[in-house]
Amino acid sequence: MINITDVSHHIGKQQILHDISLALPPSQVIALIGPNGAGKSTLFSVMARLQPLQSGLVSFAMSDEIRDIVSCDARKLATTVAMLGQDNQVQGRLRVHELLMFGRYPYHQGRPTADDQQKVDEIIERFELEPLAGRFLSTLSGGQRQRVLIAMIVCQDTPYLLLDEPLNNLDMYHAGRLMRELRELSHSQQKTVVIVLHDINQAAQFADTVVTMKEGQVMAVGSPIEVITQATMKQLYNVDVTVLNHQGRPVIVDAA
Repeated sequence: MINITDVSHHIGKQQILHDISLALPPSQVIALIGPNGAGKSTLFSVMARLQPLQSGLVSFAMSDEIRDIVSCDARKLATTVAMLGQDNQVQGRLRVHELLMFGRYPYHQGRPTADDQQKVDEIIERFELEPLAGRFLSTLSGGQRQRVLIAMIVCQDTPYLLLDEPLNNLDMYHAGRLMRELRELSHSQQKTVVIVLHDINQAAQFADTVVTMKEGQVMAVGSPIEVITQATMKQLYNVDVTVLNHQGRPVIVDAA
């Protein structure tokens, strides 16, 4: 479980997050949705300790302990939570398989083992990256690079994954394939996947829990059928939509 208690954040004089409190359940795909500027990316960066925690508490429950992001040492945190942000600049001339091995660094510390190589090979196969494995990152399209970066994060093999807009640059096939893989990882390997999505129908189809945010505050938390409603979409985005029910999950079919 991820516990977030009374987290606020300022950038200069502007308050970005306002007393965020959430208890996010384990072994689920949890989608964060909301308009631009809602504070979703800032919350992620604080949770991953990419920005300092200014107030409140954030902790990740493990089987043997509760790891607080302030007191947890960097190496232990790197084996607890992995994050993919929106802007990912990978420097250096790396091949795809080399980048995935970099995701194993918290474990091998520069000395990869056979187990690390096995994990890389497994993820290359799982994410259908065999044709790309020997290519340099600089030769890949935007969508291919995105798939490889996500695979690197999964290679880190942490119980918690934070993914900020991972569907950027992905076509329909690979977006759906990725969401199915994340759901499978969550349910079969008990990973908690927290994912920022702008595609509400992807959140509706694949998430177990949906969290809505607006203006730095949490507006609602619940199952997709509870949260993704005509009234909620109006509140969040100020648009009128038609929401249908398909096999127990909402589908937005029209927006004006």
